[in-house]
Amino acid sequence: MKMRNKKLLAVMITSTLMTCPVLGNETVTTRDVTLTGYESAEELAAIERGERPATTTQTAVSAETSETTTSPENASGTEAAQTAMSGPTGYEPSDETAAATAVPAAQPAAANEPEEPAEAARPEASMPADVMESNVSYIGGLGDFKVDESIPAYPIAILSQEQETALPYGNALTDEEAAAYAGKVVTAVTVSPLPEALPEEKFLSRFAMRTGDTVEASYVRHDLNVLGASGLFASVKPVFTPVPEGVMLNYEVQLNPVVKGVEVSGNESIKSDDLIKSLHITPGSILNSTIVSKDIYELNRYYANQGYLLSRVTAINMDENGILHIGISEGHVEKIVIQGNKKTKDRVIRRELRMKQGDVFNKTLASRSVERVYNTGYFEDVNVRLLQGEKNRNDVIMEIDVIEQKTGSVTIGAGYSQSDGLVGILGLSETNFRGTGDKVGINWEFGGKTHSNKNYTFSYTHPWLNSHGDSIGMSIFDREAEYDDYNEKGDTVSEYRKKTTGGNITYGRVRSEYVSDYITLETKKTKYLGHEGGPYNYASWASSSIPVYKNYIKNNFGQTNSLTWSHVFDNRDNIYDPTRGKRLSFTGVWAGHGLGGDFDYYKFIVENRLYYKVGVKHVIAVRLMGGVATGDMPYNDLFTLGGADNLRGYEDDEFRGNKMYQATIEYRFPIAKKVQGVVFGDLGAAWGGTDKIPWYHESKGIHYSAGVGLRVTTPIGPIRLDYAEGQHGGKFHFSFGGKF
Repeated sequence: MKMRNKKLLAVMITSTLMTCPVLGNETVTTRDVTLTGYESAEELAAIERGERPATTTQTAVSAETSETTTSPENASGTEAAQTAMSGPTGYEPSDETAAATAVPAAQPAAANEPEEPAEAARPEASMPADVMESNVSYIGGLGDFKVDESIPAYPIAILSQEQETALPYGNALTDEEAAAYAGKVVTAVTVSPLPEALPEEKFLSRFAMRTGDTVEASYVRHDLNVLGASGLFASVKPVFTPVPEGVMLNYEVQLNPVVKGVEVSGNESIKSDDLIKSLHITPGSILNSTIVSKDIYELNRYYANQGYLLSRVTAINMDENGILHIGISEGHVEKIVIQGNKKTKDRVIRRELRMKQGDVFNKTLASRSVERVYNTGYFEDVNVRLLQGEKNRNDVIMEIDVIEQKTGSVTIGAGYSQSDGLVGILGLSETNFRGTGDKVGINWEFGGKTHSNKNYTFSYTHPWLNSHGDSIGMSIFDREAEYDDYNEKGDTVSEYRKKTTGGNITYGRVRSEYVSDYITLETKKTKYLGHEGGPYNYASWASSSIPVYKNYIKNNFGQTNSLTWSHVFDNRDNIYDPTRGKRLSFTGVWAGHGLGGDFDYYKFIVENRLYYKVGVKHVIAVRLMGGVATGDMPYNDLFTLGGADNLRGYEDDEFRGNKMYQATIEYRFPIAKKVQGVVFGDLGAAWGGTDKIPWYHESKGIHYSAGVGLRVTTPIGPIRLDYAEGQHGGKFHFSFGGKF
């Protein structure tokens, strides 16, 4: 049942909403900064391809709505955080290694590796002290390629012609050498030395230079790239031997060593076994540098996909025992700096963060942290900047800037009606009590003809009982108000006064990042006070000889003691204005059945809310819910449909029953700043369990409606205005509160 706005015939209310000066300090705004820190999807893709941006000294998390972790409107966090410092690779071939492998030091950098300033110190992942390290050369920027595994111990990488053309192995043939033998006839083409198990025909068939051809530099360089691309050789070079008929061409090669095992070091965030599983290196076979190149890229991408954008492979070496050592460098959070909060205590913000000082930086957790801070409702804007670490250039300093918003309100008013007389109204609420995050609210009506000063509601919630984020809340209420009952056609059947008293206590238990359980113990008592209008006077029915009329007040007013359990999964990016994610809840209510009271029943409810972003600030929102109840229920506790909250286009609570289903779909789009348009459709039905309500005749079948609406954010909170056309005409709905 909903209180009718017409209960006060003449209302004179002056309502002032303000941050309560007795509860905390005045809100402030942060200093003006330029925020650029989270890359777009294209930039993230570039990072994965190895095209890291040039070294910077400072980055920031962008405040762009829906595409960054710091959106003040939805804190979506869908894009990756930009690294605070572009670090060195740590495993580019040195000049000595390049000379040994006949691959110039200027060969392309590995995929997903940044450019390194020549003077920069190279951060190395830790290696065992007794390891005799030998850098393993590799080729970066490779795409997909095939591997010939017909000879198990010698996997041969086969690149496309386009990929081979870009390789640097052909530079082993100098211009002077090419000029000295140009035009001479090649009497033989060989590859040596090779083990017996690896026939040279595996390579000769793909060569451009053939016996009988004249020496052509481009052909020789092509063949060198074919050999180098195979990944089997530590060095490849052409050797020309003059003979009377021309020259003999031998591609002199040096095989890579055999891999005996793989070890990973420097990894804190991801287990070594998980990293090794992603590799294509097979112990017992020849080390294939091309496959290693691909694995380095895959490891870096694996880290990036897990959110560790400051973490990457920085060293890859093989020791004298044939163990391939892969060194990982992981960027950490050096410290977290919070600024802009004048009222809210630092600990209230820090407890919402998913990363602590010293943790490995993770962009997913950074995004989630911003979402959680914004979802407290204490801040108008939340921005994060990533600064280069002061102690380690690969670490970051997280600087969190917040702009606080008003969280307290005071409502003072007065009203007059014939039934009540002059009534005073006082409301006080604070969702961030003294900056602690506690929520306090009280509403009080006093005076009137009844001279009752007990028409009040008081609530208090403490959101963090422990480090897990468990919560506890309570409320007590003593409310007296005028209500209307409607029949299945939406016609008013009775206007009456009702008094409700009671209280509840709720304990919330956090199960995981997105899953919580809530248990509520409640006792309430409803009392019929008197008839105010409408054709039916429930009190007069007490003299009826018909049981359903005679016992109407007894059957529908009285004491209800209940225990409610709710299991909730909620990963919405913004609980006030979601653009992605879902909220799935299961709720069970146990009333009476050993708990005392006048009613014994069970209720079960399931609800799913889904959100899909279909454009910049354009969202499709879907809500599906259903419920079933059994037992002795008063009509106040039956499922109800109709009104602004579920089935628009119909009267409030027009349809009721002990079974229910309902569905809503909304298309939400921006119109202006703080104004949103909505196109929606609703449908649903409620039936059964109305045998104790003689004025209600069950309306079977599906009820549906469609309409348009506006959502306006105002200083006194969100306002919803909807117009919907139902089966029996249209209806406007005006209400306060956020979206579902």
